[in-house]
Amino acid sequence: MIVIRRLIFKILQKKEKMSKPRQPVHLGGFVKPGFEKVKDVFRSNLETQTEIGGTFAAYYKEELVVNLWGGYADQKAKRLWKEDTMPCVYSTTKSASAVVIAHMVDRGLLSFSERVCKYWPEFANNGKEDVTLEMYLSNRAGLSATNEKFPMSLILKDPVKLGHILANQKPLWKPGTNHGYHPVTFALYLDQIVRHADPLRRSLSQYFHDEIAKPFDIEFYIGLPEELHYRTPRIIIWKMLDAASYIQNFKGDPDILKLTSQSPTDFKSVRTMNDPDIKKLPVGSICGHGTAAAIAKLHSILANGGVYQGKQLLSEDSINKFQQISSGGVDLAFSMDGMWSYGPMVFPIAETGKPLMYIFGHGGYGGQMGLADTRYKTGFCYATNYLDASSRSGADDDKRWISMYETLYDCIYKLENIPSSQERRTFYEFGAFKKFKGSRL
Repeated sequence: MIVIRRLIFKILQKKEKMSKPRQPVHLGGFVKPGFEKVKDVFRSNLETQTEIGGTFAAYYKEELVVNLWGGYADQKAKRLWKEDTMPCVYSTTKSASAVVIAHMVDRGLLSFSERVCKYWPEFANNGKEDVTLEMYLSNRAGLSATNEKFPMSLILKDPVKLGHILANQKPLWKPGTNHGYHPVTFALYLDQIVRHADPLRRSLSQYFHDEIAKPFDIEFYIGLPEELHYRTPRIIIWKMLDAASYIQNFKGDPDILKLTSQSPTDFKSVRTMNDPDIKKLPVGSICGHGTAAAIAKLHSILANGGVYQGKQLLSEDSINKFQQISSGGVDLAFSMDGMWSYGPMVFPIAETGKPLMYIFGHGGYGGQMGLADTRYKTGFCYATNYLDASSRSGADDDKRWISMYETLYDCIYKLENIPSSQERRTFYEFGAFKKFKGSRL
């Protein structure tokens, strides 16, 4: 009887909710002439509650043509998303970390083809002496997790101790023989490499701030200063992962997946990013905070050959490296079907009558995405605090950013007088990733 009453109550509650007039959506920002449809799609996502709170920005030929934000930064508190709201973009942070490494390569401080142990001798422990920087950046080093448990906060409290833990880790598979996504360890190792190779012994986060963010006026932080915490939205998981389906389709190594879930010990849930002590950690894998406009600007610079308003950030060679596939297929650790170059994710694009091209950047947990397109000189970013746990690092299955991405290119095609019937699609749509399964390309 109690169960029936509860069921009736829920039905009545649902009817009451449906009968309430829809509240006007909160939408801010602008679009330049020719990009009005992007705003229409963003508004539609808010009106249908496909989007609860988020932001989308795009640069086209070095100009900010779209900068939109809307919904709630904190729905329960009725705190609205603002122009300066700075969401955590999780693994999209890896784009910035990859830029740091490429910047150091361009300066002669590192080399993609060199063994990591040249810069960090202790790294050679336990069978890692032949791991090159390129091998590590493309997730082929077998270091996606550690056997020793540790708190991520060591990167601030005792980076030397953290370095010893990482250096002593034995690869989980023979380096170079397979690839497996490195969700957190990716930039923990890169941070140590930067500290050893940089003459000033700066952290990866500090190097990014000094050499990239500040000179190019990019409001993005790897580890958010405490005085800026008030600008962050509250993280909510609004769509849960279908665990049964995931397990059924999982093709990776369950032991590696289990090991990955055990460390770091102070990051057991993505909601942990609501904790001020975690937000401030300079971890270039997952702790990046910034506006969509800032992240789009970074990717726009990459899309324009590493140059912004005549000022060079990266060399043409580094930009080319970002578009070269180094590993791909279903990865060993998470069963993710994707491609990686020298740090960034790579997305093949097929267009009628044109050679195959690759856009690059990185997706982030829950639907985040930042990408660079050298053909159309476009960089864009989507970010949200309402996370879709079923979205695979934002790759190909988050309707929110994909709807705006597709509309953005419809606008670009029209501006460049390209027939609307011309196909533009990633390889995800026709399953070509299968031929890259588990192999180096």
